[in-house]
Amino acid sequence: MQQLLRHRRHLMSASGCCSSSIAWRVTADARRASVHAMNAFLRSSRVSALVPSRPPASVHVYIGNEAADADSIVSSLAYAFLRAQEPQTSQQQVETVHVAVLPISRAAWRLRCDVAALCHALDVDTTALVFLDEFPWQSSGRLFVTLLDHNALSNKQLLRWREQLEIEEIVDHHADLGRHLEVEKRDVAFAHGQALVASTCTLVAEKVDDVVAQHEAYPVLSTMLLGVIALDSINFDPKAKRVTSRDVKAAQLLEKKAFATKEELFKWLQAEKFNVKHWQAFSLADCLQVDYKEFEFATSGNDVKKVGISAVLVDVEALVRKVGDAVALRGELSAFCKQNELAFLVVMSIFMTSDGQRQRQLLFFQEEGDEVKHCLAYIESERSLRLHALQLPKSHSDERVAAYSQLNVDASRKQVAPLILRSLAERLIKL
Repeated sequence: MQQLLRHRRHLMSASGCCSSSIAWRVTADARRASVHAMNAFLRSSRVSALVPSRPPASVHVYIGNEAADADSIVSSLAYAFLRAQEPQTSQQQVETVHVAVLPISRAAWRLRCDVAALCHALDVDTTALVFLDEFPWQSSGRLFVTLLDHNALSNKQLLRWREQLEIEEIVDHHADLGRHLEVEKRDVAFAHGQALVASTCTLVAEKVDDVVAQHEAYPVLSTMLLGVIALDSINFDPKAKRVTSRDVKAAQLLEKKAFATKEELFKWLQAEKFNVKHWQAFSLADCLQVDYKEFEFATSGNDVKKVGISAVLVDVEALVRKVGDAVALRGELSAFCKQNELAFLVVMSIFMTSDGQRQRQLLFFQEEGDEVKHCLAYIESERSLRLHALQLPKSHSDERVAAYSQLNVDASRKQVAPLILRSLAERLIKL
């Protein structure tokens, strides 16, 4: 126990992501019982999945997408808890372990500053979380899996164990990639090119029943879900074109039990997410890895290539200046592409101006090939992103790196990634 506590204190101090406080509307004593109940669930799940006294009848893993943002992490934690509270009708169900597995290594946790700060502020025991590199995939036998915040299994680490994974459910708000069509439980809230909810946490909140709503852990869960929905919807602002009536309805129910108002949670989490001090401390490689996703596309030779899209919360100039010059920049970007076997890399930058306005920029990098050239020609003709060429500092300029201001600030990766994939599909048709 003492070793566990020391480990926990070390993780809190090492994260470096907790720099502000939140105005709770309930006392610490009122929060403590709920947090204790949630921590008890997390600890029990971890022990049962990692070091069981005897093998469980079955293990059900809940996992978000490889970017591991706040939505992926909180929705998986909350949904694992929800499913664990359901009435069990068989002995196997009674003995099933429900465990959320974070789709990153424990070492990468320090880069998730917003959700790490939220867990720290709530006193959620992060030593009880289970990370991708901690779960015993090889020795766990057949595993049931629920995908949250994505609808196609793409995590490179998980694909190694694909044969033993039985995907049972999908809960997501991205464009349906048409994979795992045998899965009957498919809640993919996306239609006509738009997400039907701002956050996967909204979909999880909609599944809360009376049993969960009366559970002692529900207030802390509602706080976490509400905070992420507020963050993803940009404080329920219709002008941001993300919030839907479903997000608003879910938030109204969650806020009744949450420890803070949705406005307070948004203000605090937004500050943590965009905290300049955090991003200044990150290396270029850290920045590229914080919120990173991969997408596959076909080639004329019937091969499959990948494009990586990293979302960063600093402007492009600040990003490239994390290395000394153009040679170092090319070296870092090239190494990242080789490490992840990418045809090319796209970096999506979003940052806040001094007057609180959102700005977006894009950076494209390709060592060899002409996919980027074709993508940019397609995007320019399509015009929805409204790109304007951006000049990098002379010290960091390289012909393989192209940067742009994106005047359509409402277009996030949910819109940009399909646009890039359409451009590559069109190129294939023309060849």
